[in-house]
Amino acid sequence: MRRVREIALAFPRGAHQEIFIEGVLRYARDQECDWSYITAPESLSLSVLDLVGWTGDGILAAINTEREAACAAALSIPVVNISSALLRSPVPRSIVDNRAIGFLAAEHLVGKGFQTYAYYGLSGVQYSSDRRAGFEERITSAGCRCVEFLAQPTFGLGGNQWLLQYRVLAEWVAALPSPCGLFAVSDYRARQAIDACRQVGLQVPEQIAVIGVDNEQIICEHSSPTLTSVARNDQLEGYRAAAMLDRLLSGKRVSLEEPPISPLQVVQRESTATFAVSDARLRQALSFLHQHLEQPITIDQITEHAGVSRRWLEYAFRDVLGETPYQYLRRQRLAMARRLLAEDPAAKVYSIAQQAGFSSAKQLAIAFQQDFGMSPREYRKSNVASFTS
Repeated sequence: MRRVREIALAFPRGAHQEIFIEGVLRYARDQECDWSYITAPESLSLSVLDLVGWTGDGILAAINTEREAACAAALSIPVVNISSALLRSPVPRSIVDNRAIGFLAAEHLVGKGFQTYAYYGLSGVQYSSDRRAGFEERITSAGCRCVEFLAQPTFGLGGNQWLLQYRVLAEWVAALPSPCGLFAVSDYRARQAIDACRQVGLQVPEQIAVIGVDNEQIICEHSSPTLTSVARNDQLEGYRAAAMLDRLLSGKRVSLEEPPISPLQVVQRESTATFAVSDARLRQALSFLHQHLEQPITIDQITEHAGVSRRWLEYAFRDVLGETPYQYLRRQRLAMARRLLAEDPAAKVYSIAQQAGFSSAKQLAIAFQQDFGMSPREYRKSNVASFTS
């Protein structure tokens, strides 16, 4: 009979972390690992600092500070880091693609027609810097600029430090040009931004549209307005972290930095349910396009609904959104197809094509190859590879 291995979950428990844990458990089931898990009994928040002297077998940890990093490096048992708060990790880590998260958030806001943008992040935190870089990359390509506000992170801080940041945040939000698309480093910070807008009398999303990261259900669906968020692939991150730890437990070598895991999608809710364009006809065209995205609508149908000529629509899209109506429609449909491919690995490609508004699986495959350099099937395989390897 194999000995049960004791695995510590040394990270704060919560909404998206629970999905991460589902990935860990899925790996353990798939590989028939005899693992038993420990965490803090009441607080459900354990740190590697609390595990000095512990005689277990392995640790999955969020290493957010230099002190925690030094502690993890000194431990005699295998540790896999699941945090990208630090630039470098002293132990192997499994992390999400933070630049891609920022880029995806910007893509969503650019598609809404905003001309001014803001980033609310954290100072001295690597994943915040990476998300800002991805966000600014897309904003810059759209010919726009971004202003930023960086708050002090609260890792390891007690008391009401996060509450004291509200006043300064509200002053910054009040000075933003309107309308503005605001990207916050996390859903918690995005919720703070919404509260700050309310405090200074700014309407969300009409004046400030807000998007966060993590798709935390209790925050996103129970704030007012509800919060748009970039959903990470937490289950895949957990699955890969568990696979890395399993290899370490078997005495195998693991690289310190595995390729980061791409985000899943933008989950749109009320906080970005707007189009920041002054012309009512263009707003009407955009609204009709998004309402019928899954249907094989044509550009002529959009112009007819908005009561404009095709030539007018072409100029309006190029002027405000930097692309033609066809390019915009195609990009939105491809984004939907990517999400559907990742969400449902068993769905047929022709079914995905129909749901995303493409006339055929061949049309979807051609568009996919042109934009991503791979077929829909290859894209799907790249997303599930870590689950089946």
